[in-house]
Amino acid sequence: MAAEPTTKVFELYGKKINSKEIFLKKAAEAMEFPQYFGNNWDAFDELITNLTWCPAQRYVI
Repeated sequence: MAAEPTTKVFELYGKKINSKEIFLKKAAEAMEFPQYFGNNWDAFDELITNLTWCPAQRYVI
């Protein structure tokens, strides 16, 4: 029997997000970004387009 594909689910609640800084902070917490996350758009883009730091076969936000 083949192993089931792994899916990583990230839950981000946006109700209290009202600025870029808060979004980046909450996204980093919800997605468990690595310590080296730079808290800026470029770092965010890098981490969500190259998910090698969080291995799975599928991702859901």
